[in-house]
Amino acid sequence: MHHDDAPGLTTPCACTALRKAVRSIDRLYDARLARHGITTTQFGLLRAIARAGEIVLNQLAARMVMDRTSLYRTLRPMEAAGWVSIADAPRGRAKLARLTETGAAVMHAAEPDWLALQGEVHGQIGGDEWHALMAMSARLVALGKDKAQ
Repeated sequence: MHHDDAPGLTTPCACTALRKAVRSIDRLYDARLARHGITTTQFGLLRAIARAGEIVLNQLAARMVMDRTSLYRTLRPMEAAGWVSIADAPRGRAKLARLTETGAAVMHAAEPDWLALQGEVHGQIGGDEWHALMAMSARLVALGKDKAQ
């Protein structure tokens, strides 16, 4: 039997297709943010922490749909650069992340380039498809959360 005749090999894989799309769009955003010395993931974390004011790391990981190990690995250089501070929570063993003034400055400096690329991507996709993409992304995130529990 030829591999093209094998069951399932002609059916596109949702996971592979989405990973390819994510890698492609990541490259665009990373290239645009590189002159600020920041990655797309770091920018997203700065924005999430800024929105929260301060946030328990486990909650941040859940909000960003990241495993804790990846979150901690990403936050370590951000903390070393002075963009975020990580401190013990008032109770328990939890850790809290806060945006520093330096982190806010980095985030604000990168925002115009991020916004410009957002506009370009939105323009390429179109309004209706943009909204459909956001809705589909939310459904896929929820599906992943439902199945992980």
